[in-house]
Amino acid sequence: MKHFLPLVFAFVLVCSSLKAQDPMLYIYRPHWPLQSTGLHHSLAFSGEYTAGSDGLTNSFINGFYKGGFIDADKKAAQESKLHPSNRFGGYASYAMAYTWRMDPDSGNWEFTIAYRDRQSLYGKFSKDAFRMAFEGNRAFKGQTANLDDTKLTYLHWQQLQFEAKFYSPDKKSDATFGFSVLNGQQLQEINIRTGSVYTASDGSAVDVGANAAWFQSDTAHTKTGSKNGSGSCFNFRFNAYLGDSAARYKSQFSFMVQDIGFIRWNANSLVYAVDTNVHYTGVDASSVLINDGNFTGIPDSDSLIGEPSRGQIITFLPLGIRMRYTLISPASWWGGIDARAWSYGDAIPQITLFGGWHNKTLSFNVSGGAAWGGYSRFQFPVQIGWEVCKNFALIAGTTNIVGYIASKKSHGQGLYLNLSLAF
Repeated sequence: MKHFLPLVFAFVLVCSSLKAQDPMLYIYRPHWPLQSTGLHHSLAFSGEYTAGSDGLTNSFINGFYKGGFIDADKKAAQESKLHPSNRFGGYASYAMAYTWRMDPDSGNWEFTIAYRDRQSLYGKFSKDAFRMAFEGNRAFKGQTANLDDTKLTYLHWQQLQFEAKFYSPDKKSDATFGFSVLNGQQLQEINIRTGSVYTASDGSAVDVGANAAWFQSDTAHTKTGSKNGSGSCFNFRFNAYLGDSAARYKSQFSFMVQDIGFIRWNANSLVYAVDTNVHYTGVDASSVLINDGNFTGIPDSDSLIGEPSRGQIITFLPLGIRMRYTLISPASWWGGIDARAWSYGDAIPQITLFGGWHNKTLSFNVSGGAAWGGYSRFQFPVQIGWEVCKNFALIAGTTNIVGYIASKKSHGQGLYLNLSLAF
């Protein structure tokens, strides 16, 4: 029992500090400045993080991550914003990439190789799980804490990615095909299908029932780059300019699929199966679960769970699909709609309306929009692009600028940066 509930509560909150959500920005790829005609090589260095939750506010996540004191008022304020079941998700990555291209006037191919370190966290948790993590089971005297349908998955992996991009002869469309070799560093997954904790009103007894599973990669090697699993994945992108090139208004359509693949974790991976009911009585059973998530007053209870089984585990990567339509005006403005969907963590589809502006030389641009969906509520992304010179360009942005202006009321935050050098 001591491996079960405390791990769940700590996992829900501590892993939120990874700050992450959306692996679909594609900022790892080098960017070619428009003035880079005649250049065939490009290097890029990039980093990003995004985080979102429909229950936890940005200020609460940041305060917990930074180790700030969570007093009773802060807990109460956060609890008032929680739903019976709360989504959250995160994604973080840093990458280095190299691209070589043929002469644009005589060739149609471009090739990229990238190294990426990536972390993804996603799942959902109940309001009662949050309360028990911070207040223990004393807050539920005479009540039952409901932990049903709580699932949390944390993945950390490295990726060696190869891409080939083909431009149509008329340069009105292009398609990118990618293949990656994966190194699985760490897996933690908890799936509580049913779970409950009842505390007697007089504090004389606690009843715990659970049907759950816990998966964990090899615990002997946990350092960065540790090889605890391996796998592969594919990605695909397609872009096309629509209509007559002589038309006053032009439009572009993009379709993207990211991370069609899996990781097979090695034979030292652990699988715990929990299907048990426990009745505990003590001097003050209402304090069996204390605030830091540890059990008190209970002897070693590993036998309630049993020894883990060891064997290979297969995990499918978080799959993402994205479609984007852009209308380009004859002036310096453009706008469109972006739609994304994910295959994991109960994230709902996200719709974004966006618009942008560029200067006359096309060396500077800024765009922004309004989005709804994903793991959080409304978000307002902002991005700038600056081609400093023929050889250097940068792209920087936030997935939700409001997350940094009104963190106590907003849900969802994120930053990303790409620095590209062409030569």
